Amino acid sequence: MGFSQIAIIGVGLLGGSIGAALRAAGSSAQITGYGHRIDTLHKAAEYGVIDRWSMDLAHAVKDADLVILCTPVSLFEQL
Repeated sequence: MGFSQIAIIGVGLLGGSIGAALRAAGSSAQITGYGHRIDTLHKAAEYGVIDRWSMDLAHAVKDADLVILCTPVSLFEQL
């Protein structure tokens, strides 16, 4: 069983690499990236590791089958 909607929270080096690995593995899931730096989100979309992005956490995870946290552990509780 695969996932149709994936949210990656933090699309920096780790999150971007996970998005790229999902694509390389042939995943057809729609990937939404979340972050607080617009330039990072744009680059992730440009490189094709996410399909769409949001700077609103609730919007980014809405309808996600899988949420992947790729932020510093110290931010997990806050998120």
